[in-house]
Amino acid sequence: MTPKINIWEGVYNSWEEAPGDDDAHEGKVWINKVTDRAQKALVAYRSNETVSLAALTQDYVLSVAGGMLLSSIKGDLCILDFGGGMGASYFPLISSVSHPEKVEFHIVEGKTICKRSREILGDFAKLHFHEQLPPLPRPVHIVHAGSSIQYIADWKGLLAEFADYRPRLLVLEDLMAGNIPSFITTQNYYGKKIRSWFLNINELIEEVQTLGYQLIYKSRYTHEILGEVGPLPMENFSPEYRLNYGSHLMFERMES
Repeated sequence: MTPKINIWEGVYNSWEEAPGDDDAHEGKVWINKVTDRAQKALVAYRSNETVSLAALTQDYVLSVAGGMLLSSIKGDLCILDFGGGMGASYFPLISSVSHPEKVEFHIVEGKTICKRSREILGDFAKLHFHEQLPPLPRPVHIVHAGSSIQYIADWKGLLAEFADYRPRLLVLEDLMAGNIPSFITTQNYYGKKIRSWFLNINELIEEVQTLGYQLIYKSRYTHEILGEVGPLPMENFSPEYRLNYGSHLMFERMES
């Protein structure tokens, strides 16, 4: 019988205390998985189906949010996607809306992913890749972060930087957040260790509210891990630290 692998291990009070490999997101396995996902999305996008094979929400809400905003604005819809891989959310969005040519999409990613993305996806003139948060002309309509802010040591500072763009919507998806105390752990990833936050969801919501945003949508997100969909495999943690499901949260800017 194959021994069970713990996805996450340890409870730490500080980012520096938790063991982690800082090069994990530039590693071969991570990059290859992101590349493979992008190539499959590109094939799906170029399919000739009436409803494109890439028009999948997969429990992500960015496509719906983007489609609704696109119909209510003049000019292009500008989206900033933090940790967006090689267009993981871009292709479902442009495959779902009536005017994909009006979507300007900016992705913030690591150096290797940006380089490979420009090579593979150079045909998409309105898809841009940045190695750090870029200066963008107003307005930025949506800032999106899917399965990413938990990997940032100063997640509160990152949220403040998102708010500086003054987006109409702030969409945070696949958050490791729930009715648990906030803590840091390490994620085992194909021989690498990645520091990761698990957050108290009310603390997170209150932090975003202080930035001038109100919560307008929340839902659970069910993960597929090691081929299984269901509660997160956290049996190795004390009950108070166990999180069954991730969360999706959407916030709207409050008028000042």
